[in-house]
Amino acid sequence: MLIEGGATPQERLAWAFRLATSRLPGDRELQALLRNLEKQKASFSQRPQDAAKLMAVGEKRSGEKLNPVELAAYTETASLILNLDEVITKQ
Repeated sequence: MLIEGGATPQERLAWAFRLATSRLPGDRELQALLRNLEKQKASFSQRPQDAAKLMAVGEKRSGEKLNPVELAAYTETASLILNLDEVITKQ
């Protein structure tokens, strides 16, 4: 089965980072993103209602087959990537 972005968290985060910045993340950057993802998963696991609330925002609803805790964690990590200075300010 083909999964857009990759099959592992490392592959998915590197793919998202590359799409946003036009370069692959360095080892330290990737490790920081992985730590953030795990922290978000832990937080949303303790408060699944917050994950459901976050996933209810927007025009397109997430599929029922997707784990809302994991999806919310990836959403927050994607937000972190999109708010990097090098993404906002292209020089």
